[in-house]
Amino acid sequence: MGYSAVDQLIGMTPISWSGVPDTTQRHPLGLIANATDPYWGGAEFIYLQAPLSTAVKVGAVFSYDVATQFLAALMANTAILGKAAAICTNVVPSSASAQYVWCLISGQAPVWSAASIAANTAIGIVAAGQAGTLAAGKQLNNARVTVAATTTVVKAGTLTENGSTTIRPPNVDGWFPGLAITGTGIAASSVINSITGKDVTLNNAATATGSISATATYNDSTNFWNLVVCNRISMQGPIT
Repeated sequence: MGYSAVDQLIGMTPISWSGVPDTTQRHPLGLIANATDPYWGGAEFIYLQAPLSTAVKVGAVFSYDVATQFLAALMANTAILGKAAAICTNVVPSSASAQYVWCLISGQAPVWSAASIAANTAIGIVAAGQAGTLAAGKQLNNARVTVAATTTVVKAGTLTENGSTTIRPPNVDGWFPGLAITGTGIAASSVINSITGKDVTLNNAATATGSISATATYNDSTNFWNLVVCNRISMQGPIT
């Protein structure tokens, strides 16, 4: 499932938490578009060039006010930066060539974090592009955790095949690359590498064939994704 554009832009490229970056620029950089998804709800996105030569996870926090207009960078772990922020919707492989992504600036988003943060709690930057426990001067403004990274999304009727890294749930709502997956016949330490349609590719092959309940957990004990609701998110600026 992906977002449907509310603004009917000519040649609108897909927006999805399981999508891949584009190597061709399709829109003016900095373009803002509204879109909606039955699972994630309504949201506002900005079209940016991804950081060069940098691997990026779904939900990483970008700034985009560097010398080259709308060239994103991982948000620096520096207090009172006062920078506009956006949440990356794609896994971005490291590349010296330009790649282009839609990034969320308002709405509900899984935000890549260093720890699970309690619901109804402010969140801040703790490492380059990574959110976590709030520290002075590092708050992500206009953003609040709504669901902690302990959450799970279960898909009954997920099909597995022994020896295959591909599983097929009935839908992929709430799933995205990076999430830990468990269930009968799912190998230990399995995570989602990619999603194409309803085909979910894991890093490990299944050990049995069947129809199972597959559970996606919003952390793998190292990477955490807290669900955050935000409105024109930004990094905290000077407070004196």
